[in-house]
Amino acid sequence: MAGRTASVLIVGAGSAGIAAATRLLDRGFRNLTILEAEHRLGGRIHSVRRGGNVLDYGAQWVHGKENNFVYDMASQYGLIEVEQHKENDVYYKSTGELVPKETSDRVLKTLHNLLEEDADGLQSYTGSLGAYYDQVFYDAVRAGKFAGIDQRTCYQLYQFFIKYHNTYNATDTLHEVSGAGLLEFQDNQDEFLINWKNRGFHTLLDLLMRKLPEQSGAPIPVEEYTKFNHVVKSIKWNCAENPHHHRVSVTCTNGVTFSATHLILTVSLGVLQDLHTGWFDPPLPEPKRNAIEGLYIGTIDKLFLEFDEPFWSQDGSWHGFGLLWEPADLEQLRHDDRQWLRSVCAFFVPDRTERLLVGWIYGHDARTMEALPEGQVIDGLMHLLRKFLPHLPVPAAPRWFSRSRWYSNPHFRGSYSSRSMRSDAMRATAAALAEPLTTEQAVPIVQFAGEASHPQFYSTVQGAVGSGWREADRLIALYKNKPGAAGSENDGQQTLRGKL
Repeated sequence: MAGRTASVLIVGAGSAGIAAATRLLDRGFRNLTILEAEHRLGGRIHSVRRGGNVLDYGAQWVHGKENNFVYDMASQYGLIEVEQHKENDVYYKSTGELVPKETSDRVLKTLHNLLEEDADGLQSYTGSLGAYYDQVFYDAVRAGKFAGIDQRTCYQLYQFFIKYHNTYNATDTLHEVSGAGLLEFQDNQDEFLINWKNRGFHTLLDLLMRKLPEQSGAPIPVEEYTKFNHVVKSIKWNCAENPHHHRVSVTCTNGVTFSATHLILTVSLGVLQDLHTGWFDPPLPEPKRNAIEGLYIGTIDKLFLEFDEPFWSQDGSWHGFGLLWEPADLEQLRHDDRQWLRSVCAFFVPDRTERLLVGWIYGHDARTMEALPEGQVIDGLMHLLRKFLPHLPVPAAPRWFSRSRWYSNPHFRGSYSSRSMRSDAMRATAAALAEPLTTEQAVPIVQFAGEASHPQFYSTVQGAVGSGWREADRLIALYKNKPGAAGSENDGQQTLRGKL
C-alpha cells in the first residue's frame, strides 16, 4: 500500500489530534481529515479573550521545566514566564480569620517534606492515596511535628491539603485514588507556576501549527482539514480492504460517513466510557474495554468572576486564598442546600489580568454546580467571598460571570484522567488503552491517543501532545520505506520531533 494513497481520519481536534495532524501533514500525508464535535479547535485547551484578559477554561499553566517539551517549545520564543509567588500562599477561615503565614507554611511544608522522605513507602503501599496521606498526617501529629500549632487549625490546613490534591488530580475523593498507581505519573512541577503571559494555553496549538511570526517555515493549515460540528455516531472497523485501502468508516450524527485506511481516535476517556459500547462494530476486544472502563476520569471546573474594580490589594502581595472551614459553617451549608460550596477549594487572581478572580471546584460538587442556574452559582460564590473576606469591600455582585462545564459537555464528559483503586483491581493501564487495533499483519486500523493513553504524563497537555506524536510516528514508520510513501525521511520533519 502506497502511503500516498493511504488515508487517515482523526477524531478530535484537541491537543492530541492537532499534534498528530501537524506531524503527519508535515511529513506529506495529505489524504487526511479531522472530525471535531465542537465548533473550535483545542479540545480541553480553551482560551477565550475577554477585554484585556485571556481566560483559560481548561489547561492554564505549564507544569515544570524538567523533561517537558511544552516548556522547551514555549521558552525558546519567550512565550512563558515563571510566576514569582506560590500557588497557595494565604489562607482564611470561614470565620474570616487569617491564618498566620508561618503556621500555614509550617504545616504544609512539613507534610510535603514527610511525603518526599517516604516516597519508597508509597511505592509498596497497597491502599488508597487518601489512606496513605491520612497515615502520614496522623503519624506526624502523634510524633509532635506540629507541636505549638492550634490543633483545629492544623486539621483545617490538612483538609485544605486534601482538597487541593483532589483538585490537582481531578478526583472526587483521594480514597478512590491508587497510592502506588500515582507513582506512574512523572510530576516535574515545582512550587512556582509557569504562565503564558496572558496569551492563553492556545498558544501551544499555534506553535504546533507554526502560526506564530517568530517561527520559521510555512504554517500548517489544520483548519483546512477539519470538519467542525461533526459528532461521531458509529465506527465500523476491521473492514475488508477495498481498492481505496479503506479499513474503517466513521458515521456522524448528521448522516455523513467518512472512510479511511487508518483512524486515530483522540476523544477523552470520558467520551470513550460513555459511548464505546454503542460506537464500535465489531465491539472492542476485551483488553481495550477493560482499559477504557477501568481507568478513571474526574471533574474540576473554574468559576470566573470579573468585577468593576479589584477589591483586593493591588501591591502584588495578594494572589488569592485557600478556604478553611469551621465544622459549624459546613453544617450550615448543608442546612441551606449549598453543600456544593464545600468543594470550592481556592480562589486565585491570574497573573497579568485585571479585575478577575477565579475559583476552583472539584468532584461531585463540581458536577452539581454545572447543573445549577447561573444566578444560584453567583450567589453562592459571593456568599463565600463575603464570609471568608469580611475585612475587604466585597461588592454585591460581579459585573460578569462564566464557568467551565467539562463534565456536562457530552464531547468531554470530564476534565482529565488519573489512576484509581478500581484501575489497580482491573489492571487497567494507559499502555493497554494506547494499543492499536490492527490487521492480522499488525497494520494499525484504529489508533488511540489523548492524555489518558500516556503512561507517564496522563492528565497533562504534555501527555496529550506526546500521544498524538506517538500515533503519527506509528504511521510514518509504517510507510517510511514503502514505494510512494508520503514524505521521505528528511522531508519536512517537525522541528521539535523527539522531545518527548
